Amino acid sequence: MTDIDDFAPELFGLWPAHHAYDSATAQALDVDRAKAVAEACMLETKSAASPAEELRVLLNEMTAEMREQFSAFRDLRRAAEQAASSGGDDAAAKLARADLKAATDAMSLIVRTLEKIDQLQRQFARDREQAAEESEAARGLDHVKAKFLARIEERAEARARQLLAEWQRDGAPPITDDGPALASREAEPD
Repeated sequence: MTDIDDFAPELFGLWPAHHAYDSATAQALDVDRAKAVAEACMLETKSAASPAEELRVLLNEMTAEMREQFSAFRDLRRAAEQAASSGGDDAAAKLARADLKAATDAMSLIVRTLEKIDQLQRQFARDREQAAEESEAARGLDHVKAKFLARIEERAEARARQLLAEWQRDGAPPITDDGPALASREAEPD
């Protein structure tokens, strides 16, 4: 970051439970809708939230607080700049320069904190997405396994019906040393 005056803390917004920035319909929110979304994110629920959800909400609250702090320090810095440039008393100018430096340092710290919060939010979003993909893959594996077992059951049932029909038509197969001889292996259905 080269100039702290160009920093816009409103860029560091609230993170929803499921991000929407990949969708083609994602668009800028108007102020009223943004407030409604923010209020919805900050609702207190009676049911127990997961630790990840609690952390997401906490980071959203920290982001909102940091934005307010940044705005307050920006106003303090502007006032200190005006007081330092007014050319009044040397003691007042020195105090204004000290306030200016303190406000600038505080703004820099807030910017770094917001960047870290954003980094954490992005990591949590990636982790949630990865967990959802893994869960989806596991469900897909269960689905394929169920289809495979159903196909085995279906084939076993068809083979049993075929053997029963042969037994009813031809009688019991002859018994050999290895067990009953099955004469019609070629006739198995696929």
